[in-house]
Amino acid sequence: MLISLTRRKPELNALSFFVCILLGTACQNPESSSTGEAWKVAAIPASVRINPVSGEWIDTKYPTIKSLHNSSGYSLDENWVYQDGKVRLSGARGEYISFQVVLENLSAAPLKGITTDMAPFSQNGKTLPVSPEIFLEWSVEVKEPSTGYQKATLGSGWYPDALIPMACIQADSNLVSGRWTYPLWLPDFNNRIDNQKYQVFWVDQFIPADSSVSGEFTSEFGVTIGGVRKSIPITLKVWNFNLPNENNLKPSLQEEGFLSRLEDEEKELAYYQLFKRNRITLMDPTYKPEMNMTQTGDVRLDWTKFDRRMKKYFTGEAFTRESGYDYGPGYGEPIEHFVLPFDVHGKHNSRGWPETGSPEVEKEPFYRNRYLATVKQVREHLRSMVDPGKTALTVYLNGLDESYDPLAYKRMKEYGALFRENYPEALYRIDGAYDKDAMEELHTAISAWASHTINYSYDEMKGYQENGLKVFLYGPMIYEGKVNSWVGSSTFTDLPLLNDRAISWTSWLYKTHSWISWGIGVNGRGGWYDSESWKDEYKSGSDSDPDYTFKKLNGSALLVYAPGIVPNVTKLSPSIRLKAMRDGAQEYEYLKLLASLDGNTERADRLAGEIIHRPFGKQAVGNIEVWSFDPKVWDNARIQMGEWIEQHYQKLYR
Repeated sequence: MLISLTRRKPELNALSFFVCILLGTACQNPESSSTGEAWKVAAIPASVRINPVSGEWIDTKYPTIKSLHNSSGYSLDENWVYQDGKVRLSGARGEYISFQVVLENLSAAPLKGITTDMAPFSQNGKTLPVSPEIFLEWSVEVKEPSTGYQKATLGSGWYPDALIPMACIQADSNLVSGRWTYPLWLPDFNNRIDNQKYQVFWVDQFIPADSSVSGEFTSEFGVTIGGVRKSIPITLKVWNFNLPNENNLKPSLQEEGFLSRLEDEEKELAYYQLFKRNRITLMDPTYKPEMNMTQTGDVRLDWTKFDRRMKKYFTGEAFTRESGYDYGPGYGEPIEHFVLPFDVHGKHNSRGWPETGSPEVEKEPFYRNRYLATVKQVREHLRSMVDPGKTALTVYLNGLDESYDPLAYKRMKEYGALFRENYPEALYRIDGAYDKDAMEELHTAISAWASHTINYSYDEMKGYQENGLKVFLYGPMIYEGKVNSWVGSSTFTDLPLLNDRAISWTSWLYKTHSWISWGIGVNGRGGWYDSESWKDEYKSGSDSDPDYTFKKLNGSALLVYAPGIVPNVTKLSPSIRLKAMRDGAQEYEYLKLLASLDGNTERADRLAGEIIHRPFGKQAVGNIEVWSFDPKVWDNARIQMGEWIEQHYQKLYR
């Protein structure tokens, strides 16, 4: 039996009214309410999230600040991007600007047949060549705080997180043949949020790096339900300067095997392009050529599949219009990092590549010579397609990851010497929370260190960095207690969005080379319905804690949601937290540009220092106010930098 999905206006006849009385329900026309309106629209900044049931501003609930919800400037009626029913935005060329539109249901009945529209920004008849990107926000329910964050958590409840491209939503029944699989309703037909009153849309606008684009552009965001359209006018002020196409910071997410094991190369390309758009580079140290060895130990590497798969990322072809990357940061530029496939026996059940044998035999001539032969062949092959000035080549030995014993230190130094001699273009990186004594032993043998934030000391790092060591920040952003050091991820759903933004600001203030967070899309399939991306019963080990015999982490290492789980969602869905990471990376470029124009870092450092306090290291354990947690302060700081830089250029071109 075929069921027509054509939307009919509900009618309350005598029979339906009687049924309503029997069921004890309120049968109300969706176009009527106590205020005379069935629904309304408003806008909020991209730096906050709201609860889809209560409308509460989630990110203003942090315990170290007074709750700002519904206070002046922090409501759906008025906030720092939305006043007098209008949205005002500012941005530089080469930058992504975002805001959110909130649809509120004022009636007791569902809103159905919802459509949205937004025309390209225009100025005196001239339109931006890049159209706005609209996403439907999908919420996940946090049932209990992430382990170890009883004070810092923003609490249980529904959190908007996944951003579903509107191309996956079947909004207009007149254009859909057959049954809907993702109709646009409020409450959301698929998200299944009890008592949902708010649906939120995310808008991304990339401002093209075209020197003719500057001044004020206008558009409007429209919502239509049942033939009634309501709109919000939007003004975008484009400053007369560009953020660089290339990333200076080159922040990274690393996850072993996440990309290399993808059988679908189109999906692999989609991941790389999505993260390139958001100024985050991806690391996966398990890409390798096929290896054949003779009985005498000679190595033969077959690069056929590797080259077909990876060459486009090394040349930048993957990020051009011909490959479907029509616009965005890093256009035509190669990936910023590539982790070479070398490994040794050790932690995480790691095996050598090439096979080294156990630590007891790895220095025997048979294994040593085979390892050296492989290093030389890899270097010789990649030098023809990789520009190390654009793509940083890194050696990261997973078998020695976060290893803290004398044998591990000895092996780190030996392999450091091996790679310095035989692959001098590559960074030899160690990861972990190494103390001062360990680093005194190791720092001359390595070229890069992903320093775990639990032991990061700015004063100690300055000396290493002045001697050329490239330091990356790595690990959680807040240390309510030492137990938080258990993970290498900086991302949690139930902690403030500002954390994912702050790591780039802290990299600027601490003058680190960059930052790394572990995990790209951990539990990206189950994460649609389960906010706890990481569960572990952990009762023993050096980093165990008697107060926490298990760990549950919300959103840890999950920055992108996989397609094929929610009906009709066939595209990757970035998280709001990834967008916060992107904003921090963009703002790093603001800080760097400001310092370049000033001829010194004083003003940029002062601005960053007003927001960032003293995070990381022993002095930060127990301190959950490591930076300002007022989103408005952060957004205003970005505006301030934009205005300062604009003034510089105005003086130059007078």
